[in-house]
Amino acid sequence: MTSATLQISNLTAEQPTSVGEALRGLAIAAHRLVTALWAAVGARASVTQQVLTRREEADALRAFANTQMASDPGFADDLYAAADRHELGDH
Repeated sequence: MTSATLQISNLTAEQPTSVGEALRGLAIAAHRLVTALWAAVGARASVTQQVLTRREEADALRAFANTQMASDPGFADDLYAAADRHELGDH
């Protein structure tokens, strides 16, 4: 059986010498936590995806097909056909 030991003694550079210093450290840590959480919520909200129409999705696929035309025309043609089917709702 294995065991792990966590040594906490080196986690902080200075230990508070009074209750006031400890409360100040706690307030700073709480402020940093709230700031980090607020930033995470803001970042998450900005990542929400826009819902695309069938036309927009098909156009995006056609744009990708354009990039493939020089290297693999057959594949690009398949992508164009798939975009047409998707736009018409025949998938």
